[in-house]
Amino acid sequence: MALKRLILLSALTVVLGFSMVYALSCKLKIKNSTLTISTARGVDEQAGLELTMQLEKTEYNLGEQISITLTITNIGNQTINFPYAAWTFDFRVYNDTNSTIYQWSSLRIFPMHIIDTPLDLGTGLTNVLVWPQTSNRTVDSEGVPISSGTYFIVGLAHGLADYEYEIQTTPIQVTIVNP
Repeated sequence: MALKRLILLSALTVVLGFSMVYALSCKLKIKNSTLTISTARGVDEQAGLELTMQLEKTEYNLGEQISITLTITNIGNQTINFPYAAWTFDFRVYNDTNSTIYQWSSLRIFPMHIIDTPLDLGTGLTNVLVWPQTSNRTVDSEGVPISSGTYFIVGLAHGLADYEYEIQTTPIQVTIVNP
């Protein structure tokens, strides 16, 4: 399993070129219970943007929706006029054989409006997307429930023609268990 993660991380690093990616996971103890917050990041130094993906935990029951919080932050040295659109945030889910089984934007139709949003240094935009634990890689597989097992979620942010970038986070491994 560690070898698969290393290969996936290496492949993502090659795809991202000069972008930096990293992930971390921390466990918080709160009154006899443990809360695991997993965070992954990707950086596009040239665009001056950092994408952060956060999950509430890394183990989910089969059929439980998974909320994915994506935040894009201005890490450059000046305010930018960020073009925000409905397709700015996205994510992909890979199975344990590194095949894409779900992409949030797949088979969706988006309105064609863009909102220019000023982002000061250190400020960002956040969106929460949901993976319903289904597949959608083909029209035939759309909505088909997945099985229990290990999956990897990668956050994505897409730029537009006037402000081009594509940022990917490192993957966060999640385990889907039978309740």
